[in-house]
Amino acid sequence: MRRSILFKSAIVVAEAVFLSAAVCAQPGVPGNSSAQDPKPPVSLSPAMPVVPSNSVDPAKMAEPAGAKPATAPVDVASFVLGAEDQITISMWDDQRFNGNFTIRPDGMISLPLIGEIKAMGLTPMQLQDAVNKAALGWMTTPQSTVNVVGVHSKHLYFDGEGIGKPGPMDLVIPLHLLDAISSAGGFKDFADKKHIRILRGGKNYVFVNGNKKSISVSYSDITSGKHPEANPLLLDGDHVIVN
Repeated sequence: MRRSILFKSAIVVAEAVFLSAAVCAQPGVPGNSSAQDPKPPVSLSPAMPVVPSNSVDPAKMAEPAGAKPATAPVDVASFVLGAEDQITISMWDDQRFNGNFTIRPDGMISLPLIGEIKAMGLTPMQLQDAVNKAALGWMTTPQSTVNVVGVHSKHLYFDGEGIGKPGPMDLVIPLHLLDAISSAGGFKDFADKKHIRILRGGKNYVFVNGNKKSISVSYSDITSGKHPEANPLLLDGDHVIVN
């Protein structure tokens, strides 16, 4: 009798173990070693990869170090370099000559390997030729490129209580009188728009319309387009005066 009871107990225990193993074998049941961890989302298109939430957004990444600076909108064949202008020089196939330079008050720049070269008074293309000639001691066919990245050698000046933003302004590209006034913030409400003057070389600029001459011009004549002489091209050092 006792042996029969022990045998039945062993069968009950075996059944319990079997049922427990069957339940644990089901996917998603805690403690099941065969259950697989969730996989990350799969990219359906190679052009649109799935970016993990903790990664850096490429659209927000800064430019790499040493990125080429933006160039000034000047004509490299006609713009004349001057003191304080900022330039870059790069040599094809030889980075030893490359660098950023500010033209000194004496008109010179100092290049790696080459040394002192005069830049003031030259156009960027003429300076390229000068650099190429100076580099012949290190290269057979030097090919340099000069870019202007900052113009600080040429200025316009705005004077008088009627101008929006009085003071100096870098003359980067050629400007006519109307464009210059707009760049200086236009006029203040009380400005005398009928008597705009230009000082050039310390003397009043003379506006000539046929046989008529005047040392001042009205804003309406400039904007009408009927008097092109009223909107002259300004030069380095000109003072625009609006009272």
